[in-house]
Amino acid sequence: MEYIKSIHNLLFPTKNLCYLCKETSDSINNFICGDCLDRLEFVHRKIRLDSPFINIAYYTLIYNRYMREIIRDYIFNGKSYLYKPLGELMIRTIKEKDIIDDIDLIMYMPSHRRKEAKRGYNQSQLLATYMGKQINIEVSHGNLVKIRHTKDQNKLNKIERLYNLSNSFKVKYKEEIRGKRILLIDDIITTGTTMEECSKELIKNEAREVYGLALTSSKKLT
Repeated sequence: MEYIKSIHNLLFPTKNLCYLCKETSDSINNFICGDCLDRLEFVHRKIRLDSPFINIAYYTLIYNRYMREIIRDYIFNGKSYLYKPLGELMIRTIKEKDIIDDIDLIMYMPSHRRKEAKRGYNQSQLLATYMGKQINIEVSHGNLVKIRHTKDQNKLNKIERLYNLSNSFKVKYKEEIRGKRILLIDDIITTGTTMEECSKELIKNEAREVYGLALTSSKKLT
């Protein structure tokens, strides 16, 4: 068994590999080297969403130039393996804000089947699945779904965003979320409308409370 493990490490040397810069280092912590960690700006910040359906929303990191490159690679350039270091970073916010005991179930922002098929994965699902396993909280799969293909929110004005996502999300199994305190995972909060619309659908289907958590946010602070 040790021999097989040694061969695997030779072929796939990830133990001392930084997932962000691909450099090897003896100072790797949760898949990230010290140099890359220094380029990240942690805030664990509460974000204001004008919605009665979401209790509190947080994001972990400032959307600086370095973070923008990471998000682009993760979402658009096929680097799905980044869910591990990014998930670890988001877990820091859960611990920093001491909300782990307030969560009964983890859910994630759904993608329309066309977009997911084109990309090959749902980046929020990968984050949520990893985080749920690490903090030992159940993750709901395939219950919150997106039933309409919509335009990208960042290309629309405020009024267009509301109409664009209206009635786009659906809960398939109400009994799974009834009375539950739900942590809703997203990769980036751009306008906040998507998280608000998903939370609205969850509360409508008798979820007790919804908390939001994203890796970062490009939403302007107010």
